[in-house]
Amino acid sequence: MEEKIGQCCVDIVCEGCLVLLFIDRRRKFVFRVRKGDVQGSDKGILRHDDIIGLPYGSKVRLSTGIEAIIHKPMLVDFLDHFFVRKTQVIYPKDHGLMLVYGGIGPGSRVVEIGVGSGFTTTVLAWIVGSEGKVYAYEVREDLLELAKRNLESAGLLDRVIFKLRDAREGIDETDVDAIVVDMPDPWNTLNHVHRALRGSGSLIVFMPSVNQVVRMVTALTLHGGFSDIRVFEALVREYQALPDALRPYTTGVVHTGYLLFARKVQV
Repeated sequence: MEEKIGQCCVDIVCEGCLVLLFIDRRRKFVFRVRKGDVQGSDKGILRHDDIIGLPYGSKVRLSTGIEAIIHKPMLVDFLDHFFVRKTQVIYPKDHGLMLVYGGIGPGSRVVEIGVGSGFTTTVLAWIVGSEGKVYAYEVREDLLELAKRNLESAGLLDRVIFKLRDAREGIDETDVDAIVVDMPDPWNTLNHVHRALRGSGSLIVFMPSVNQVVRMVTALTLHGGFSDIRVFEALVREYQALPDALRPYTTGVVHTGYLLFARKVQV
C-alpha cells in the first residue's frame, strides 16, 4: 500500500512531516514539524529544528538531557495520540477482529453507520486502500466535521464519502462488501443493510451492552436474511516488558464492547 498515513517522508524527518516523540510508555506525542517550533513535555522540550533531516528512529535529547526517540507515526499513534475525540471510540483490539472476520481489505467498498469521531472510519479508509471506498453515515453534523478533520490529518480523506444522514431512513449504496454499524439500535437498520450488501457480504455491529446483543441476535433470526452469526468479546492484556519484572500491567482497557458478525443470505 502506498505511503498515506500522515503523508510523511519515507525515511527522513522534514518540515511538515508528522513525528512521534517517544519518551516512555506514558509520554508519546505526535506533532507536525515546523521550523522554529518546540514540542513540550514534563520531561523537557524538543526543538523541531534539531530533528529536521534526522532519520526516523533516531535518538534525541530533550532540553533536560533526557533521551527520547523520534519515530514515524503508525496508524495506532494517530488514533491514540493525535486525533481529537468527542465520543467513545472503538479500540484497535476490536478493529483487528472487525477487519479479519468482516473480510475487509484492499479494494473493499464499506458502509459505516455511526461515524462519531472518525476513528473506525480512519481504520477502514487505511485498509481499503486507494482502490476501495468508505461511505460514512452520521446524523450529527459537528461529529461529521470532526471526523473529516481527523481523516484529513491522516491523509485519508479522499477515500471516504461522508453523508449527513440517518441510515435508518435508507442507504444509498448497493453491492457493498461490508457494513459496519455502531449505533444504539442497529436492528432498526436491518432491512436497509440487507438491501445494500452484496450476496454473502458482511455485517459487523459493535455494541457495548449485552442487552443490545440479545436484541440484535433476535432481530437477525427473525429477519431470515443473514447466516453465520457470531459474537465476540476481545479481551487483551498487555505485559510490562522488563526482563527482570515481566508481568501483566495492573491496569488496562478490558471490556469495550461486543462484536457481532453475520453474512447476507439471498432471500
